[in-house]
Amino acid sequence: MSRAPSRLRWALLAIPLLGLAELAGQYWAEHRAPAFEAWATIEVPVREMKQPGDLVVIAPGWADPPARRVLGDDLMPLRDVARPDETRYAHAIEVSILGERAPELRGWREEGRRDQGKFVIRRLANPAPEAVIYDFVDHARPGEADVRGTDPPMDCPWNASAPVIAGGLGGHPTFPKERFECPAGEYFNVGVTVIADEEFRPRRCLWSHPLLHGELVTRFHDVPLGQVIRGHGGLYWMIERERKGAPITLTVRVDGDPIGSFTHHDGEGWKGFEMPLGAHAGQRAREVELAVSTTNYKDRHFCFEADTR
Repeated sequence: MSRAPSRLRWALLAIPLLGLAELAGQYWAEHRAPAFEAWATIEVPVREMKQPGDLVVIAPGWADPPARRVLGDDLMPLRDVARPDETRYAHAIEVSILGERAPELRGWREEGRRDQGKFVIRRLANPAPEAVIYDFVDHARPGEADVRGTDPPMDCPWNASAPVIAGGLGGHPTFPKERFECPAGEYFNVGVTVIADEEFRPRRCLWSHPLLHGELVTRFHDVPLGQVIRGHGGLYWMIERERKGAPITLTVRVDGDPIGSFTHHDGEGWKGFEMPLGAHAGQRAREVELAVSTTNYKDRHFCFEADTR
């Protein structure tokens, strides 16, 4: 006789437990990341919302790989993915999951929004975009630039078919097919590559390993100038995090006139600089030199980007 009431009590207890389990399952389903194949659904809305020059940002950042697989180089080119920062962009398309937002776009104004399943796609406006007049990384090629060492004097000719060399885990970044090559050795070249910063974010820059003595000089010709030369410099984080290397100095000269220098110390990560152009502001320079040097060239895997704005 006592078993029936006992079963009834267990049955009554099971009802709220099942309800809680259902709620937990629903919460888990709503708050888990989209399935890998679900990312295919963002391609059309992103393409419809994106306008020329817009930056595409994925939030959170760890979701970049499935997004790039779907959107490809057309919508997420390496130049944007490995950008120095966001200041040059007037608008961005933010693809968000799990309620996350891109911290680098904080303060940008929402101009449009589209919900696509578990994705929220927003078009955002930069409240204070800065126009870039000339990007030195884009112009590091023959006819617009040349490279030389100063001690001993050496020319570093352009090679359009150099072997692509990757340093592997803990090594140097990839040396591209097209680069200026100095006779001092394969490390001493200038070419466009990508390093990982202190947050292991990609940064597109000009590899410029300093020489044993003197300066490694990249000289640009016929450069339109703005008010400042602005940029960043750093080393692959797995190299500079040891904090054992010598400081590296980047000196900038406009038509032979030094306008400033920037010194990078190990551990500073992807570090910015800005140099006012003074009397050269708004002019067209015959030559702009960006010269890299150090007191000890061992493991000085330096890479920099710069522009004038």
